[in-house]
Amino acid sequence: MFLINAQAIPTKSSDQYGKVLGAYVSLYINYKDIEGAFNLVKFYIEDEGWEINEIDDEYFTLSSKEDIDDDQIELYEEALKYGYSIIFNCYEEE
Repeated sequence: MFLINAQAIPTKSSDQYGKVLGAYVSLYINYKDIEGAFNLVKFYIEDEGWEINEIDDEYFTLSSKEDIDDDQIELYEEALKYGYSIIFNCYEEE
């Protein structure tokens, strides 16, 4: 599994459009290939109605729950069950 981070801004199709300037997006992707995982990151962010500003080149490879903080276990388990988990950490000002 991979943890990939990105920055994005809401488009008109997003519930957050006009409410926030952008978000730091974290995605847990349960996929074996990193190239495929990056493609899935793009798909899932855009599917939520956000435009990607940047995807971090650095990513984390996760082998088990012990690789993550306790407050992130729910996201990790969700990715195991559904293939991915996404969280938008929105900000209103730069």
